Amino acid sequence: MMRKCCVTLLVVFVLGTLSAFAGDSGSGSGHFINHNNMVEITQMDDGSSSLVMHYSSVTLADNSSHPSADMAAECVGVMRTNADGSFGSGEGTCFGKTADGDTQSYWWKVDAAGTAACPDMCGSWGYFAGNGKFKGLQGTGTWQRTNVIGDLSWGTWKNSYSMP
Repeated sequence: MMRKCCVTLLVVFVLGTLSAFAGDSGSGSGHFINHNNMVEITQMDDGSSSLVMHYSSVTLADNSSHPSADMAAECVGVMRTNADGSFGSGEGTCFGKTADGDTQSYWWKVDAAGTAACPDMCGSWGYFAGNGKFKGLQGTGTWQRTNVIGDLSWGTWKNSYSMP
């Protein structure tokens, strides 16, 4: 059984900016803001649920020269809950494009939820593709969702990266 609803669930940061250059490397941190555009929930026979999310994300970096500064992206994610309502797993992909047409993409996953160290949701992420000035961009990092209000969620991120 499928039903649509607006549930804010997750996720992460986002993608490239106009200020990354070839041969650049470093680390950074910042904030992300996500808006769920659509969530479809499927109830499984065993009582668990699968949620497919389509959402928009904006990433702000503490340093404007970071590859993930001031970028908007469109994302898709899948979350699973156990029959008792506890968190099961979550992962997804985001795609961003600059005004110049340069793109970068990243994966994300949930590594912890509802623990003493991670009261809401925390996870990892990494770049997997890019073109234009982001061709060859590599890097991984962590994120932590800190707030959820209706269809909005936000939090913090950090990572290290390199450009060939």
